[in-house]
Amino acid sequence: MRVNAISSANVGFASVSTVKNSTVPQSLKPVHNNEEILNRTNEGSKAIMNYFFGAQNVPSFKGYPCSTSAFVVKQIDNVPCACCGKEMMNAKEQNEFVAKAAKAKGQDLADVFASNFHKFRRNEKAIAREIMNVAPTKPNSSLSDILTNTKKTGADLYKQECSIVLDEVDTIAKGIYGEKNKVSTYIAAQKETLNQHFGFKRNAFLKGVQNITKEDSRENQTKLLDKAIELPLNEDGVTKILNKYKHSDSTSVARRLISTAVMTTEHIHPKSNKGANNTENYMGECAECNNNRGSADLNTYWQNVYPNMPENVQRYNDYITDKIIKGEMGTRYEDYPVDLEKAVSSESRNAIKLTILTPEEIDKARKEKGISDPKPLPEPAEGDMIIVKKPSGSKKPGKPSRK
Repeated sequence: MRVNAISSANVGFASVSTVKNSTVPQSLKPVHNNEEILNRTNEGSKAIMNYFFGAQNVPSFKGYPCSTSAFVVKQIDNVPCACCGKEMMNAKEQNEFVAKAAKAKGQDLADVFASNFHKFRRNEKAIAREIMNVAPTKPNSSLSDILTNTKKTGADLYKQECSIVLDEVDTIAKGIYGEKNKVSTYIAAQKETLNQHFGFKRNAFLKGVQNITKEDSRENQTKLLDKAIELPLNEDGVTKILNKYKHSDSTSVARRLISTAVMTTEHIHPKSNKGANNTENYMGECAECNNNRGSADLNTYWQNVYPNMPENVQRYNDYITDKIIKGEMGTRYEDYPVDLEKAVSSESRNAIKLTILTPEEIDKARKEKGISDPKPLPEPAEGDMIIVKKPSGSKKPGKPSRK
């Protein structure tokens, strides 16, 4: 599947869809097509491709061996998850949220949750919504007080959240297809299943939406899926969080509820399958997506859980490329989009294709926008350095690598 390139010079959250014609500004438009990009002889990209195909003793000359904590993307604000597409928190933002939520009461607590509501992940969102709704009616109650005294069960909150999301998907469907349409009819049937406790299944619902809309444009399908994936992952997950933290202090509750929205470094080729600790093999994902995938096959995972992942990886790429152009990621990530494209394409067996900018095109865009060349970032801590050892039989010397 191929998705659009960066939609504007100021990338932000690029709107992407599967269309034949792209209106990419000349300053950011790739000068090569995707086929040519795949054939480019970037040594770092060759290294990871060789890695995926079994040549694990190939040294990395581009990319950048570093610990997952030293991956610079983790320092950037508001990055969209490469898997689910939802905005992520970095560690600093997480700590700020926890500090505010732990001290706030009543309406102030509701406001803290409301301002961050779009960042809560699926199971946690069911609980966060209840806190946000109840807090204004309890002016002297802390986060811990509200959770401790709630009469609702995890099953109640799961059902409530599913109903809200299904209604939101229905609204989008009616906006696309009109009042009477197959998607809305399907949603009505699924809501009946949910209300009667007949075993509503999130992944089955996603597949149902895809099957009904398979003859429609990918753009319309993605509009529905972007909302549908906000369904809680499962009832048991909501129940376990509620039961475990119902009597915890406010700080612990706040940290747990937002924890799955925090950005992590995903090994595109799983570390458990000898995936490299290298920027060529890294992309930013929220803790929910990273933890749930584990070492699962990439295609099996995204098609079942996040069927709009192809668009989301493109959004992630566009957002990071904009930061690279602006010099916010230092001097070591000019070739990151090329390496990301190759890694994702390889790991998905060409099911996910990205449109990216090469280092030369990034430099051209930077000059056209009048942006100064990036400055090197501070040297990493010693623990963040990974020593690249000389492979057996190689004439290339090993060397220390930095962030």
